[in-house]
Parts: sequence; structure tokens; C-alpha cells
Amino acid sequence: MNPLFIKTVKANRIAPEEHESIGKSLDKLEHSIKNKLVPDALELLPSTNSLYVYSLGSEDQKKEVLEFINWYRNPEEDYKGSERLNIIVGGFFGDLQLGRIGEMLDRISLQRSLTNVNESRELVSRINDSALKGLYNNKVDSLNIDFSVSVLPFDLEVLDPRIVTVQPGKANEMHRHAHETVFIFLKGKGKVLVDDYENEVAPGDFAFIPRWCNHQSVNIGTEELVFLAIADFGLTGKSFVGNYMKTARMKAVLNYFKK
Repeated sequence: MNPLFIKTVKANRIAPEEHESIGKSLDKLEHSIKNKLVPDALELLPSTNSLYVYSLGSEDQKKEVLEFINWYRNPEEDYKGSERLNIIVGGFFGDLQLGRIGEMLDRISLQRSLTNVNESRELVSRINDSALKGLYNNKVDSLNIDFSVSVLPFDLEVLDPRIVTVQPGKANEMHRHAHETVFIFLKGKGKVLVDDYENEVAPGDFAFIPRWCNHQSVNIGTEELVFLAIADFGLTGKSFVGNYMKTARMKAVLNYFKK
């Protein structure tokens, strides 16, 4: 089976600057192989260095590496590498992700406080806080959609807490995304749809939204349905390779109102 990196390249999900970086690294590797030179390891990506070491094994392995380099430049055809080379090629996906979240991982391991406020009240908020920032809203009467989303005024890196407000008898879109989420219900009465599962919720209830599940929140009461959605978007938004926002668009017409 081809590694995830190969599928990502064929689907054109790599950012242009990342594609250029990998391409330059492979160009240097190709030059070194064809001219029998030892490349500067510091000028190559980790997985490109691994490809160089692999190419030293035999003429067949050298040929295989050069074929992969050519394929990367024009990934129109299906890529068929050996199992050993596929393991190395799969490492490019890790290189991409490390480039995106490496600095965040450093800050986690440094064990230094990231408190960055001028006064204590900046570390607390409330449901009617004027500092809440409106992120987006959507209203489509024909689909019974009417909701808004606000962002808490905290300087967060991994967590992404948002206040979601759904109007009576309405819902948000059926959607899916890479981040996992916990809903904390603060006001109103509703239902949460998660794939083929459905639960009623009220203030004091929590709901778990797994990664990539189709989900939707429906207000079945007479007042606003308000909940705090806490997700790890700060991590997944950076580490997901591809168009993250495109994955979160509505996937189907509202299940609940079709019943």
C-alpha cells in the first residue's frame, strides 16, 4: 500500500511552499547521486537524507530513488515503489507535520510559562463578556439553519473554545472536521447528532464529538441553545495536510429535519 504521503501528493494537498521545499531537497539529492557526490545533510530534509542512504545500497535502489524523484515532479501516474522505499517516502509526511507544529512542540517541552497578560481579569471570561469575538454566523431558512459562533478572548495555542448559539427550532450545519471537541451545554434544550447516534441535552450536560464524525446540534426548545465547544483546533488546524476549512463544510442536508 502506498504511504499517506503519496496519496497527499496525488491529491494536491501540499501547500505550495512545502512542495517547493521538498522539490529543492530532492533536486539536490538527484544532483548528488548522478554526480557521485556526498550531499550536505543540513541542506536536505530528514527523509531526503534517508533516501540518499538507501540509494547507496545497490544500483537498483539508486534507480528506484531517481524514479521516485521524477514521479514527485509529475505525479500523474500511480506510484509503485518497493516496500522498503515506501517506508522512507512515508517519512516525508512526518517532515511536513513537524515543520508545521515543531515550534509548538518545542514550547511544550521547554516547561516555561506562556502567561501573556497585563492583568488578572484577562484570564477569565463569561457568557455575556463584551470581549467575546464574533467568528461567524449562518442563516438559511430553507434548511432550518440559524446559529452564531463567538471566540473566547484568550491567547490559546492548542485549545479553541467557542460559544455557539442556536436559535429555537433551528440548527447548525451537518459538518465534520479533524479536531475532536467537547460540548458543554449552558442554556436551552437540544439534540446532538453524531453519525448515526442522537442524544438530547440540557444545561449541565457534556457531549463528545470524535474526529471526522458527521455531527449537528439542533435546538428543540423555545429559547436559545447555548453551549461551549472546546476543541484542539490549534493543533489539528496546523498538522492537517490539506485544505482544512474545506473539510468542515456541510456534508448533507439536515438529518434531523428530514425525519
